[in-house]
Amino acid sequence: MPEKLFRSLLSAGLAVSLMFIASLYSKSFTLDEINIRARIQPDGHLQIEENRTYTFKGSFSWADYRLPLTGIGEIQDFSLSDESRDYRRSTDEKPGTYIIQEDNIVFYVKWFYRARNETRTFTLRYLASDVVTRYADVAELYFKFVGAGNNFPIQSVRVILEFPQTANYPEVRAWAHGPLGGEVLFSNGNLKFSVSPLPARNFWEVRTVFPLGWVPSANRFIQQPHLDVVLKEEEVWALQANLKRQQAEERMERRKEMEAQAWNYAMVISLIGLLGIIFIYTRFGKGHPVNYQQKVTSELPLNEPPAFTSMIFYNKQVYGIALTATLLDLARRGYLSIEQTGMPEQKWWGTKPPQFTLQQKPPNQPAKPLMDYEESLLDFIFRELGQGSATVNLKSFSKNRGKVQRWFIKWKKQLAIHLKDTPYYDKVSIKGTIFAAILSSAVFGAGILITFTLGTPGILAIIAGSLFIGLSFTILSYTPEIKLRRMQLKALKNYLKSYHFIQSGTSETIFENIDSYLIYGMALGLGKKQIEKMMMAVPADRQQVYFPWYVYPHGGYASPEQFATAVSTMVTIASSTVSSSTGAGGGASGGGGGGGGGASGGAG
Repeated sequence: MPEKLFRSLLSAGLAVSLMFIASLYSKSFTLDEINIRARIQPDGHLQIEENRTYTFKGSFSWADYRLPLTGIGEIQDFSLSDESRDYRRSTDEKPGTYIIQEDNIVFYVKWFYRARNETRTFTLRYLASDVVTRYADVAELYFKFVGAGNNFPIQSVRVILEFPQTANYPEVRAWAHGPLGGEVLFSNGNLKFSVSPLPARNFWEVRTVFPLGWVPSANRFIQQPHLDVVLKEEEVWALQANLKRQQAEERMERRKEMEAQAWNYAMVISLIGLLGIIFIYTRFGKGHPVNYQQKVTSELPLNEPPAFTSMIFYNKQVYGIALTATLLDLARRGYLSIEQTGMPEQKWWGTKPPQFTLQQKPPNQPAKPLMDYEESLLDFIFRELGQGSATVNLKSFSKNRGKVQRWFIKWKKQLAIHLKDTPYYDKVSIKGTIFAAILSSAVFGAGILITFTLGTPGILAIIAGSLFIGLSFTILSYTPEIKLRRMQLKALKNYLKSYHFIQSGTSETIFENIDSYLIYGMALGLGKKQIEKMMMAVPADRQQVYFPWYVYPHGGYASPEQFATAVSTMVTIASSTVSSSTGAGGGASGGGGGGGGGASGGAG
């Protein structure tokens, strides 16, 4: 095989592998909370209600729950629900159903739903029989509410355990086994066991002893004393836990020493990076002086389509306002009209806007030839959305949101070609930006290295590097021509925002460019309220003179307020479619592990 071909195939294989790995990590979930309320019954059974809260990133369709039956009789009366509905048992695997598989070893349930980029809580209810054991002197519940089978961390686990009677110390004694940071508390006659977080592959287990008379009909019975055995076991495990805490404190001291070094390194590296960015900015980022002092101007772009104006003003980016401005410009030039059908309606939830229809028309007079992106827009509206009809309801944009957004991506590329060869940023400033980005990345990388080797203070350098990367782009400066154009456009936007054209007099000449002001104001990003105020200045009897392409219902006139609201609503609808386009005592011991149960589960 030729070497060149081999390298090409190897590169392609690596690219496919990386894409596959990326797809694996494109979706994930977290188990945010497990909240359990368990009630010991006089017959020794345990009634459990467990709420499991997941946060999903990406699309998920199932979750499962696995409960080992060691130390449990059987699982009865199982039910499952979420925030909106009860699930039913079925094998068809449709959303809202679950399946159960059970033998003498494990109880397994798998349920089905649809979730995407959201947080969901599922509630499992069941009765675990014969969980409590009666001894000669005490009754004991020894149960894992969360097993070590979880391969992912749980942010918070809380168990509230209710007894047949009010629980108080020393009549009731309780311990929790698992991470050392857990808590056991008496609360309102119940016991509360909590841990946050519960690391992956760790269990959370409850052990409690209480009076025999509370479970008189429990089936499990061992005719021998048990309290002294429990107290001795828990004493040994408590000593082991204290030893682990001491070792953890020693590790913490060592970590503090390393963190002190990390602070020094992180601060020095961040300071070096800051000085470097300042030097590069003074060397490359000063920009070109432009002799333009006007803060306000009424001068409209000369022979420049509004879409180009928007791209120049927004750094060659194409937003939905460029499409809306183009649509209005085509209407002004006679290629279509915008017709309002109906009037706004007052509903209990607010005002229901009127309907708007686009009507394709041949130009009344020889007009400036259409550019390719303008033809594409008209073709998409009347051929694809309208399916060949010359009349299209503006609602078609929102009804076909996905289709519109896919087309808009292509339209942006088509439009961007027209300014592709226009020099936008100064070449020297581009060079300086690259130098600054390399330096910022070095600071960022050093911060990662410090964080993993010495400790979290390295995050300071990571944050500094991130900020420096952002600051790197401030070094970019426009070419003199683009800088001048943007200053002129900013002055025009200031003119429109401050309504100087309204304040300058009351003659007919004030409104001779009102349609252009609307179109280029849209291209420059004027807001809804600003557009409304602009349109409100147009006298009712002059609306059809200045905006012949906007047809009010029944050919009548609107009040200035109605006209302003209608136009701004139409503009908003057109733009937004594309733009959108958590003895008893604190602490838990590290021993244990002999309790029954041990639930775990996942999602996919």
